[in-house]
Amino acid sequence: FTAVFNFDITSISVATGATFQLGILGASTGFKFSSAVTLSISGHMSFVGSGGDIRLPPGSDFNITAGGAFSSAISVSIEIFDLLTGLAIGPLQTLGTLISGGTFTLSVSASGSATTAGTATISGGGSGSVTFRATKSGELTDATVWSGGLAPSGNFSLSIPAGITITISGGTLSLQMLRCDVYGTLALGSGSATFTFAFPPTIIRLWIWR
Repeated sequence: FTAVFNFDITSISVATGATFQLGILGASTGFKFSSAVTLSISGHMSFVGSGGDIRLPPGSDFNITAGGAFSSAISVSIEIFDLLTGLAIGPLQTLGTLISGGTFTLSVSASGSATTAGTATISGGGSGSVTFRATKSGELTDATVWSGGLAPSGNFSLSIPAGITITISGGTLSLQMLRCDVYGTLALGSGSATFTFAFPPTIIRLWIWR
């Protein structure tokens, strides 16, 4: 497949024992479905790109049955996007590098809200959280900073691109952050600010952390 799936197909099923490869081998552009689709994986689905996300519009479903699996050489996420504007809706849904050993369901409502459920093990950066990707510098709690227009909440992971500084400050904060990929700068406040991490976070420092 190319980087955009323009055919009018509403469902794709991968049978037990079969393998479905998505994306362009080695490409960093990700993959976009241009209409709502239901993916039913009883076999093996693999993302073969070297970067980018899997983009799904509202009304889509991603289902892995017991015995099915999803894999990727990189930690990959699903981005929900508005068909009219092309803009992201809400945070990224993190798949990681491997989903196996049980069921997994990601359902996207007509309004673009996503829910996940299942018993599968999610590994390789896909800790069952959603991932918030920064689009400009600013405070962690500023919703306008993040792709999808929502501030991080619940169990979350962060992705900070190069050239962007995210500051965590402002009194006492309890953070349910599981992972943070820092290509830009992560600044942990100053003065009397107090931060409590509800879980031991994994911080991947690829550029600056101060």
